[in-house]
Amino acid sequence: MRRPATLALTVLLPSASLAWASLTGACFSGSEPTPGRAVAAPRPTRDPPEPPTMTPEELAEARRKAGFRDDDLAAEKAQAREQGGRQYVREHLAAYRGLVRALRRSVDDIDRSARRWASSRDPQRAYRRWREVRGRMFADLSKRYREVRREGVDAGTTQTLIERIYGAWEDVHNDLGGDAAEQERFTAVILELRDDLDAADLALDEIEHDEDLTGK
Repeated sequence: MRRPATLALTVLLPSASLAWASLTGACFSGSEPTPGRAVAAPRPTRDPPEPPTMTPEELAEARRKAGFRDDDLAAEKAQAREQGGRQYVREHLAAYRGLVRALRRSVDDIDRSARRWASSRDPQRAYRRWREVRGRMFADLSKRYREVRREGVDAGTTQTLIERIYGAWEDVHNDLGGDAAEQERFTAVILELRDDLDAADLALDEIEHDEDLTGK
């Protein structure tokens, strides 16, 4: 038996209405802002944090890792220090020359005296008598050295050479004895001291005639 058409239409109408409502809701929801709804304000931008302060060592390491070369700057600083040292020596040239002369006289005296001690009847006694007589000369030489080696003074390579000579002379002086001339290293040390003293004289001559320096 066939159902009436009106009954079928009645059944279909609610389903169609629900489908249409769902479709229209999906299309229009969110497309327009809801009236009265507040729009969020943009967030304020913050300044980037400042980089932390670096120590000189950390800065040098960072420059090295970044590929910067400090060789030229270091060379310029070394040259400036050396020039300042030469200027100091030029201003105290007479004191430096006096110290070098006194060291040379002492080295020659030690060499000659040590050979005499070795040929004497009592080498150790001869050495002790010599040391008593030379005490004042050693004190004067030490005073000269302290005058040119003032605390905090960087007098460059010439000062370094003078200090090495004085240190070697002091070692020889402290190790002296009646049998000094018979020791294997004695002759070699005396020769090294004379060579260094020659080098010191040459360095002082160059400083004296350096037209870029001024002094007394």
